Amino acid sequence: MPCQFAIYADNAKFLMNRLNRILFLITLGGLSAFGPFVTDMYLPSLPSLPQAFSTTPFWVQMSMSVCMIGLAAGQVVIGPLSDKFGRRIPLLISMWMFVLASLACIFATNIYFFIAMRFFQGVAGAGGIVLSRSIPSDMYSGMELARFLALVAAVHSIAPVAAPIAGGITILYADWRFIFAILFFLGLILMALSYRMGETLGAERRSRLSTLAIFKLYKNVLLDKVALFYILQQGAMSIILFVYISTSPYIFQNIYGLNAISFSGIFALNAAGIGVGAMLSSKFHRRRTAVVFSGVGVFVAAIMEACLIYRGAGVVGVESVIFVMMFMFGVAAPAAAAIVLDSQRRNAGTAAALLGALQFLMGSLAVSCTGIGRVTTAFAAMIIIGGFLGALLSLVARHYQKKFGPSTI
Repeated sequence: MPCQFAIYADNAKFLMNRLNRILFLITLGGLSAFGPFVTDMYLPSLPSLPQAFSTTPFWVQMSMSVCMIGLAAGQVVIGPLSDKFGRRIPLLISMWMFVLASLACIFATNIYFFIAMRFFQGVAGAGGIVLSRSIPSDMYSGMELARFLALVAAVHSIAPVAAPIAGGITILYADWRFIFAILFFLGLILMALSYRMGETLGAERRSRLSTLAIFKLYKNVLLDKVALFYILQQGAMSIILFVYISTSPYIFQNIYGLNAISFSGIFALNAAGIGVGAMLSSKFHRRRTAVVFSGVGVFVAAIMEACLIYRGAGVVGVESVIFVMMFMFGVAAPAAAAIVLDSQRRNAGTAAALLGALQFLMGSLAVSCTGIGRVTTAFAAMIIIGGFLGALLSLVARHYQKKFGPSTI
C-alpha cells in the first residue's frame, strides 16, 4: 500500500510539473504576442475612430504609430533594467501598466488622451516581448534554449491569426471600445499568470552598474560580433514580415478580389507557416545552419515572388511563395534569438531588447516605403531587399559564429 501511495504521489508530482510547464509556456507565448494584440486587433476599428473622436484620420493613424514607437522604445528601456533589477518586478509593472492603459483607452473621450494611452500600451507590451525572451535564457542554454524559444514562437504565431479576426468580429457586433475591453481582460489574465512565476535572475547574476550606467550594456552587445550580426539578420528578415502584414490586404482583396473571410483564411495559413517553421527550427543540428538555410531560402523565395507579382500570376502561386517566406521566418527567429541570448547571457535582457527593437524599427521603416509608388512594386522591391540582406547577414553571422562561438552551435 505505501508503494501504491508513492506511485500516486509521483504521478501527481509529474502532472503538476507538466501543468506548470504548460502554463509557463502559455504565459511566455502570450507575453511575446503583445505586438499583434495591441496593433492587429485594433486595425478593424480605425475607420470608426475619426467620427468617434471628432478628429481627422491623421490623428487616428498617429495612435497606431505612437503605439509602435512605444513597443520599440519600451524594449530599449526595459531590457537593461531587467538585467539590473531582475525579471519579475519589470514584468509585473509592465502588466499593471498594460491593464491600466487599456482601461483608460476604453473611457477616453478625446484623441490626444487616447494617443497618450496607446503609447503606454505599447511600452507595457514591450515589457512582455523582451522578457518573454530573456526569462528562458535565465533557465536554459544551448539547444534546450533553442527548443524552448521555438515552442514560445509556435504559441506566439497564433496571435497574428486570432487578433485581426477577433477585432473584425468584435467591430461587427459591438462598439470599438469593446476591443480595448478584450485587451483589458487579456492583460488581467496574463498578469495573473505572471504572478505565478518566480524570479529567474538571481541577485548574484544581476548587473552591478547604476541605474543610469546600465544602458552602457548596449555597448557590450554591439561589440559582440556574433550577437550583433544575428540581431541585424533578424532585423532584415522582419522587413519581409512587416511588409507582408501591411500590404497583404491590398494584394489579396483589392487585386485578387478575395473577400474578408478568404483573406482571413490566407492570413491564418501564413501564420501557421511561421509556427510550423518555429517547431522545425529545433530539428537542425546546429542553430547557425537553421539561420543560413532560412536566410538563403527566403531570398530565393522573394525573387520568385517578385517575378510572380510582375507577371500577374494567379493567387495560388503568389500565396504559395508567401507561405514559404513565412515558414523561413519561423525557422530563423528562435534559432537566431537563442544564439544571441547564449552569446550575451550576462546581458540577456539588453540583448533581447535590441533584438526586438531593431525588428520593429526596420519593419516600420520598410512599411513606410510601401507607400511610395504602386503597392505591388514597392512590395516586390522591399521583400527582395529584405531577402538579400537576410541571406547576406546570415552568412556573415555564420562566419563570426564559427570564428568566435562554440563549434557545436
